[in-house]
Amino acid sequence: MRKARIILLLALVLTLCGCRTRVLAQDTEQTAQEPPAQEAAAPVRIDAAAEPPQERQEEPAEEEPPREQAAEPDTPVEQDEASERRAFSDTASGELTSDAETPLYTEPEQSTDTAAGSGGAPGPGGTEAEDAALTATELLPADEAEQLGADESGEVAESVLTYYLTLLDDRLGSLFECKRLYVYWETDEDHRTVFKTSNEHQIILGAGAYDVSAKLLEENLTVDDGWVSRKNPDAVVKVVSGSALDPLAARALADELAARPEWAGVSAIREGRVLILSGQLLETQAGRTAAMVYLAGLLYPAQMEDVDADEALRALTQEASGSAYAGQYAYSTAGGAGL
Repeated sequence: MRKARIILLLALVLTLCGCRTRVLAQDTEQTAQEPPAQEAAAPVRIDAAAEPPQERQEEPAEEEPPREQAAEPDTPVEQDEASERRAFSDTASGELTSDAETPLYTEPEQSTDTAAGSGGAPGPGGTEAEDAALTATELLPADEAEQLGADESGEVAESVLTYYLTLLDDRLGSLFECKRLYVYWETDEDHRTVFKTSNEHQIILGAGAYDVSAKLLEENLTVDDGWVSRKNPDAVVKVVSGSALDPLAARALADELAARPEWAGVSAIREGRVLILSGQLLETQAGRTAAMVYLAGLLYPAQMEDVDADEALRALTQEASGSAYAGQYAYSTAGGAGL
């Protein structure tokens, strides 16, 4: 019995020793798995000669210059009423077009001195001669001498033609765009107008005016009374085939134009600016220049008050052909026979 107790006690002791061994083994494994304790931070060596670090200061951002505000498409052109010259707003919308009929400004052409003692039209920086009443002097290349009636050498042209062309440019070239009037030109065929490359179109421009049909295509030159009424021209020119006009027939034709349907409110009819021209004037440069003078006198009487269009026709045709036109070649409702 006692032996059995001793064996039981030994077994209990062995059991307790095995558990302690396993516990110690587990503790040892856990200790190996844990990372070593953080080493103490190494002391920082301070250099007395070193400058202490400075805080970085952020540079202020540069301000962008204010951008110019783009002009809106519908921004109107503003005129400064207090300015001595016409001044417009910088922000106003505007466009320069290469196909404008009349430029706002043209650079003066370089010119050379004319022959000594010759009367002539003033060039850039020149003065007008006192004896330049009926002639004008201009230097021309030889290829233009024939059409302008110049001397065969082409060096100096003293002609009535050049005088009247210069006069028209001098009197009407400085007109403001808003002061230029619009013209409806009708050929000897009723309701048939002219194309922008025609001699008639150039006559309108030479008289300081605009052509209401300038934007029409060449195949669309036949118009109606409604179209003319909508364009509301300031003057109407009607061409009659043949040579000299019959004054009574020309007056009747002018009355017939004024009585056309839808023309009662047209400015040309209300202001009495209807011009009947002989078709013979369109055949030569001299005649076309005379037509410019007639038309300019109708449109701008204040600028052309001292110019006799009938005398211009006689002088031009006398110079061109050696024989002046006899008879009446223009009729105006503003001035009756001639202008």
